[in-house]
Amino acid sequence: MVSIKEDVSYPELISEVRRHIQAEKTSDLEASKLSQDILLGGKRKIDSQAGSSKAEENGNSNGKKNNVGNRNPIENQIPRFRDYTPTTVPVATIYTENEHLGIFTIPPAIKTPVNRRDNTKYCRYHRDIGHITEECRVLKDEIERLIQRGQLRNYVRNGDQQPRQPAQENQQPEQEGEDIEVRVIIGGPATGDTNRARKNYARQARSEPFPHQINLAEHKNKAPRLSNKPIIFTEEEASGLWHPHKDAIVVALRIASRKVYKILIDNGSSADILFQSTLNRMDLVGAKFNPIKSALYGFTGDSIHSEGVLNLPVELGTHPCQHIQSVEFVVVDCPSSYNAIIGRPTLNAIRAVTSTYHLLVKFPTVGGIGILKGDQQASRDIYEAANRSSNAHRMNIMTQIA
Repeated sequence: MVSIKEDVSYPELISEVRRHIQAEKTSDLEASKLSQDILLGGKRKIDSQAGSSKAEENGNSNGKKNNVGNRNPIENQIPRFRDYTPTTVPVATIYTENEHLGIFTIPPAIKTPVNRRDNTKYCRYHRDIGHITEECRVLKDEIERLIQRGQLRNYVRNGDQQPRQPAQENQQPEQEGEDIEVRVIIGGPATGDTNRARKNYARQARSEPFPHQINLAEHKNKAPRLSNKPIIFTEEEASGLWHPHKDAIVVALRIASRKVYKILIDNGSSADILFQSTLNRMDLVGAKFNPIKSALYGFTGDSIHSEGVLNLPVELGTHPCQHIQSVEFVVVDCPSSYNAIIGRPTLNAIRAVTSTYHLLVKFPTVGGIGILKGDQQASRDIYEAANRSSNAHRMNIMTQIA
């Protein structure tokens, strides 16, 4: 706190403020240097209460520096969680607003070598480069640990007080500093709209299948004879793409005679999804929804209820290797960078085989092997658009530490 005398002049006031700012910067610098000395296995020793002096002596007895360092043992006690309690603000904001309370444990050192890290990203929790604070998995685990202890509850989203279970010890930790994409959607009408139907669907996999009887009731004799040519992918089909890449398969399809772009092919989704904003632009007069009880669940456990189910024809491939499939879309009203998602129900129905390396989807048709080509540029444009908000947050962090 800065105390100012009543008779101080304006230049003296400015000088006093600058002196306090410089003192705070010096204090932070000394704390950072101390942390680095511990990180590099220097001769500084932690107080005996930490119980790590013996470990430090063993780590330095061979005359070599430990890249990981011997820090406060409590840092290794931060549990890993599979999912996290939803909060009202980003984790970086929670840390910034509560850092002065001293409730956060010292994080373990970043294991990735410095020369392999992104030096444009800075983590305020680790006080090191490699990833931004908002992407720090260790900080997310630490905040979740504090929430489970009854702290930071003012940041918990209303109505969500369910305890999160720590991950198993043998579970492999995720690499820090890497961009992680998780596109998993669970739910929908594919496995039934009641608990009984979903349980029966799960039990079915425990019994032995009957290859010669499967799907006879669905296909019968009137089913068209599809091509039995093998589906293969060649290296030539991967030409024309930027390699290596991490792009998703994004295609354009005709849905109900409307050309719809930015459609994600997602093997991880148990439902075919059409977003309400897309449906509005399609201007389908007289479209009728069928009610649905099932909710959709994301990888964080958050759920969203749909507007209903809508059956629409989808044209896949080009003539003569073309197939028209009636797709049961689950309509949801939420923001998305995609217009629709084609998930496992449709991919399995058309017997599709996907290759993310080739950005291709192949499936048998009466006229041969049908092909859907992914648009690499569209995939990257969507990814960039989806990260614009987070990039603004990153710039704010970099401005604070500059």
